[in-house]
Amino acid sequence: MTANIVWLNANIVWQTIMTWIPKLASTRSRYLALADAIERAIETGELKVGDRLPTHRDIAWRLGLDTSTVTKAYREASLRHLIHGEVGRGTYVLGRSRAAEMFASRMGDPAVLDLSVNTPVAMASDAFAKAVERAIKAPGMDWQGYASRKLIQRLRLAGARWLETRGIMARPEEIVPVAGGQAALAAILGVLDIKSLGIEAQTYSGVIALAQGRALKTIDLHMDGDGVLPKSLTDAGVDAAILTPTLHNPTGKIWSKARRRDLLAVAARSGTLVIEDDAYGPLADIEPMTALPSGASTLFVSTLSKIVAPGLRTAFIWGRGQTIEKLSSAIYATGWGMAPLMMEVAVQWIESGVVNEQIAAQRLEIEARHRLATAFFPELRGNPPSPHIFLKTCAPAELFELAGVRVAGSSAFSRRPVANAGIRISLSAAPSRVALDVALSRCAEVTRAHARL
Repeated sequence: MTANIVWLNANIVWQTIMTWIPKLASTRSRYLALADAIERAIETGELKVGDRLPTHRDIAWRLGLDTSTVTKAYREASLRHLIHGEVGRGTYVLGRSRAAEMFASRMGDPAVLDLSVNTPVAMASDAFAKAVERAIKAPGMDWQGYASRKLIQRLRLAGARWLETRGIMARPEEIVPVAGGQAALAAILGVLDIKSLGIEAQTYSGVIALAQGRALKTIDLHMDGDGVLPKSLTDAGVDAAILTPTLHNPTGKIWSKARRRDLLAVAARSGTLVIEDDAYGPLADIEPMTALPSGASTLFVSTLSKIVAPGLRTAFIWGRGQTIEKLSSAIYATGWGMAPLMMEVAVQWIESGVVNEQIAAQRLEIEARHRLATAFFPELRGNPPSPHIFLKTCAPAELFELAGVRVAGSSAFSRRPVANAGIRISLSAAPSRVALDVALSRCAEVTRAHARL
């Protein structure tokens, strides 16, 4: 892919507007008239992208309106994707009204590079298709039916072989294969008697959605630069906690071994079940937290979807005792199990070593892309190479989209987004380093310009 991404508004002018006084149409309600005036001013260029609007109180005083009317008008303008408000910083113009209309339907716009979703670096275009073709032709394969006991056992054996590469010596009967990491977490929460759950204060949207969709008490676990604070886990007193200590999503950080040990010690004392989400673990040269000796109860979730191919919906839950037995007996009576065809592909790829080859290639490419990112964002130097980066900025995600790059805003990663303002950029989602270079350049320009406001 060549650098063919274009700016939606190439000549963005960043300035502060504190004395703009609109003219309101007399035929509309006051709040709609003000929203229309904002749209008209943007359309004519009187207001430009990045301009800061007057405060609610100031414009209410100038126009003789109630502050509540201005608040309602600004809310209406925000719904039209014209402006964006930030607590403590003010309200800013996003773009022209026509541009805003485009923004509302730009999901398929080729001028916007989508780096908002974490996905592995794309493999050779025909590799997955050839794998599926071989799986269909495998002896005894009934890809239209249910998974046979033999296929399930083969996948468990392959799972044991896979977990060994992560430093975990597991017996096949201790492994439960499921259709992806999200399905694994959903199965754990759905089957086990978990009434209270600890989740990282900054975590990925899938965990937040799972927690919100269940009738259980959910507590945010406070974090610092080294991960979840042990005291926070102690104070939470929860039945279980979902932790992502390796290439954490969204920060890309790797928690220290000391922090991991401290968290396991706390969990052992409190009886908290530690659910380690190792979605990106194989991309880093570090053993999982679960592999450390401890007295804590643990479940380990490892997936191929985030490190090999999204369509390879394969994950393994590993644990011991009654916990894993309960999960194992429940999985195949639900929709969490895998389709036979994908099971066969996973078995073949693990047994043949294709998975390891793909991961090695991913690691090399991610290292190169991370170096590219540090050239634009020096503050990332010293961080481990990660498929995603998190930038601290108050610039809203909509501004990056107007610049031709879709990113994930901090509101997707926290139930209290104001505390961790920023964006996550998926480096591995770019189709090439050339495209990533262009996208990172634009992101850097947006963050610098917004910081000057």
